[in-house]
Amino acid sequence: MRIIETEVNDIPKSNLSESKTNLANNVISYIYPLFNENYRKQVKECRELKNSLNDKKEKIHVEKTKLKSVLKEYNKRNKESQLLKKMGKLIHTGLIQSSMKKEMIVLLKSFEHMKEEKITSYLNETIKILSQKFAKR
Repeated sequence: MRIIETEVNDIPKSNLSESKTNLANNVISYIYPLFNENYRKQVKECRELKNSLNDKKEKIHVEKTKLKSVLKEYNKRNKESQLLKKMGKLIHTGLIQSSMKKEMIVLLKSFEHMKEEKITSYLNETIKILSQKFAKR
């Protein structure tokens, strides 16, 4: 590469700080619109991502609530079926007297309105009765 020397000064000899300021202002005025446009794009993208994230969080919350209610209903139905099987075993073995059958019918009809804890307690009592009766035999 050849360096050619000319008599044109790149840096003025007088008022150097003013020349630097003018050069800096020219560079800033040329580059600023580019940065400003990119900044706006990034801010817009960030807002869109935040909105998308909030929407997805809300959707996850709704789905989670639905799944919890389905799981709760499934657990209740599972305990009901276990209780019915145990009661069927009591009836089949002849351990329940005819006077108890009416009470069992009322109990079976009220399953829909019972809480899961109540069903669990009935199930535990039935298992206890079964284990006591079969232990004696």
